[in-house]
Amino acid sequence: MTAPQDISRNILPLRSTLREVLERLNAGVQGVILMVDEEGRMRGLFTDGDARRALLGGAALDAAAEQHMNRRFTSGRLGVSRQQNLKLLTEKIRHLPLLDDAGRPVELISWAELWRLPVMEPSLGGNELKYVSDCIVSNWISSQGKYVASFEEAFEDFIGSDHALCVSSGTTALHLALAALEIGDGDEVIMPDLTFAATANVVIHRGGVPVLADVTRETWTLEPREIEAKITGRTRAIMPVHLYGHPCDMEPILEIASRHGLKVIEDCAESLGARYRGRQTGTMGDVGCFSFFANKVITTGEGGMVTTPDADLHRKMAILRDHGMSKEKRYWHLYAGYNYRMTNMQAAIGLAQMERIGDFLQNRARVVALYNERLGRLGGILLPPCAPWAYNIYWLYSILIDEAQAGISRDELAAKLAERGIETRPFFYPVHVQPPYLRYAKGNFPVTEWLSGRGLSLPTANDIRIEDVERVCDAIQEIVSHRRVVSNHLQGAAAGPA
Repeated sequence: MTAPQDISRNILPLRSTLREVLERLNAGVQGVILMVDEEGRMRGLFTDGDARRALLGGAALDAAAEQHMNRRFTSGRLGVSRQQNLKLLTEKIRHLPLLDDAGRPVELISWAELWRLPVMEPSLGGNELKYVSDCIVSNWISSQGKYVASFEEAFEDFIGSDHALCVSSGTTALHLALAALEIGDGDEVIMPDLTFAATANVVIHRGGVPVLADVTRETWTLEPREIEAKITGRTRAIMPVHLYGHPCDMEPILEIASRHGLKVIEDCAESLGARYRGRQTGTMGDVGCFSFFANKVITTGEGGMVTTPDADLHRKMAILRDHGMSKEKRYWHLYAGYNYRMTNMQAAIGLAQMERIGDFLQNRARVVALYNERLGRLGGILLPPCAPWAYNIYWLYSILIDEAQAGISRDELAAKLAERGIETRPFFYPVHVQPPYLRYAKGNFPVTEWLSGRGLSLPTANDIRIEDVERVCDAIQEIVSHRRVVSNHLQGAAAGPA
């Protein structure tokens, strides 16, 4: 059985002041305060909205909270099924106290239990089931089968790459690229400090050294001037990451690589469909590496793709992917390779996803336009970047929270949204602060640290409904507005009369 919920911090006595209610609400208590009499019986409640209305109505902070509480509340009962109590929740009634026979609150049920909006979820409403069923009926379920080649061809056509090769994940795509380029023991690879850990992990597992560089505030991606400063005699490659769907400024990166004889491996895990000066990400470097995890623009459950303009490199990666075995002589191995193959069933899902990628990106553009319009009006909310030379696909629509202006921190806003059933994600931690990578923390990373502490990703599923985006925006506006009103009153009271 689930342990009883502790709601003691949600309960205040009737004699409490409005200031005490506000301070408790601001401390984060699931968005509701239950007011009880001396016998512990519930007599009223306060939500963020109730508190804000009291303040805007001219209530003094030291006034009795009882005068302003909501007495016409809805409550559930112990002894009935949870489903019966859940039916009492609505978009207006988001917190339901459960009372015992004496009228004392013993538990809270939240709207988040009834309605949840994930940050990202796959959309599998096309030919996915049909194609996977075909794999099962035909018995072609492993890495041999027509869907692998068909998926690769569809991917090549979409991004404009000469060669594409299915692999088992975005991480193995990166590792395979390093292996094929023979980057390993002691070799240095320059990469951004603001990225998912897999970017650094694959270099370490090859025996190489991840060299961390700061990013720009304008794009959140690798700063070209930082690259130049990090190059040594051991540098072999640059690994730009097209973060959160925004492409890196590739021209200066490619120029630096060419001048120093370095390879460029594009980490495109989050950028399928993004373009730099009209060119798709994954088509500009020596190798492009994509991920098809369930939260990506298209998915195969797990899976990835490597792309390259180089026919010889493509052939080498194909051999390495298949245990290093010769394509002409079965069981004859040319390299100590890997099993990084994608199954025919995964590729079947991928092909069906590619048939719908245009719709995915089109709906994403509508979602982004609405987020920009609504959230752009709120002070303290900084919108995601889109450089004039970039087409950002906003893998996850991500904002920055300026606590001084918004009156609320990133983590507090995330907690408040979670109470409303809205899932969010903080930005990645800087690589250099995490235990496995402390030895690589050389230099300063002020922009990465600034972004990491303020960034929050909002729901951005491929087929998220516009009304759900409106709900997210309404919630953020309500939370920020409440916090500003409360903060202004508390600060004014602390300052005292002029």
